[in-house]
Amino acid sequence: MTVLRILHLYPRELGINGDAGNVLALAERARWRGVDVDVVSHAPGAELPPSADIVHIGSGPLSSQRAVAEDVARIAPRLRQWRDAGVPILAIAGGWQLLGEEIETPDGETIAGARVFPTRAVLGSRRHVAEVVVRMRDGGILAGFENHSATTTFGADASGAAPLGDVVSGFGNGDKTEGVVIGNAIGTHLHGPVLPMNPVLADRMLQTALRGELPPVTQTERVDRYAANARRAIGARLGVAV
Repeated sequence: MTVLRILHLYPRELGINGDAGNVLALAERARWRGVDVDVVSHAPGAELPPSADIVHIGSGPLSSQRAVAEDVARIAPRLRQWRDAGVPILAIAGGWQLLGEEIETPDGETIAGARVFPTRAVLGSRRHVAEVVVRMRDGGILAGFENHSATTTFGADASGAAPLGDVVSGFGNGDKTEGVVIGNAIGTHLHGPVLPMNPVLADRMLQTALRGELPPVTQTERVDRYAANARRAIGARLGVAV
């Protein structure tokens, strides 16, 4: 790989919680390791690039979800192809809902999703706004911030999918689990943004995309220390060891 291509879906419509910081974290952590990076933004109606090494979609309100839903349906087959090929995908909150099976709104409207994830989101009248701590199923602790009204369930055919982790403090999916993982694709409610706050997750995605071990670099030490301090501060406020 000569250039790492990061595809950022709908940055203007789905970016209200600072989730563009996830793309920045991926790009900078790759560049610190001597990897050339090309960040491609995708807007409704535009053509997708012929390939992507990492795909990111952020969060946004229901109005923004409606604004991009038609385009999500248009590009859904390509997104599923990339998922099946092992391309790392990170979908945050509202973006994850759009890449799931469907969204049910409070007024009974159903918005079809891209079916990248075998999950269904039901939007309620109560918002879940809080700091969150999650214990990942494959080890490690994530910390961040959630701001959503969704209860998320797995569909009938969810083989190969599992929650990203178990909620230590927070709402998450609504059943004491948080997020979803299928292959190298991750859906989560966590903002923060989640990757700068939890750089181990960013490096896992980069390692998968680059198909090899990531060499340690000194540039990560300072920002990783800031991230660790931020996670510990969240844990201290919640009374949880992080």
